Amino acid sequence: MKEKQRISIYLDDELVKRADLLQAAAGCKSRNEFVSAALESYIADVTLEKHGDVLCGKLATAIEKAVDYEAVKISKGLFRYAVELEVILTMLAQMNEFTPAELRAMRKEAINNVRRMRGKVRLDDLFTRADCDSL
Repeated sequence: MKEKQRISIYLDDELVKRADLLQAAAGCKSRNEFVSAALESYIADVTLEKHGDVLCGKLATAIEKAVDYEAVKISKGLFRYAVELEVILTMLAQMNEFTPAELRAMRKEAINNVRRMRGKVRLDDLFTRADCDSL
């Protein structure tokens, strides 16, 4: 439990009534808790107003570092998937012979399908399509 200090303050009657009405809505169990939360909020507002540029700069830097870290993780994951896809495509190419024109047609159709499906292409959808002859 934090050390607490008893202080006396004088407030307008109307301010106390308004605070009492909002105390429960703010999730505070007592006047002390409500006044402490209100004071902490006010201190934060004044601090932000006084030092906002510094805090915003630091926050922006922290966010940028976090985003960069996540971008590296995503990039590494995509690289791993691309390697596995390359292995599968190499096996497929060694098992079948396609003409350059057939490959261009398949690539064009794949691009159109991915655009149409917004990237959510599923393998089983390819087998159930009506135009299986193009595969």
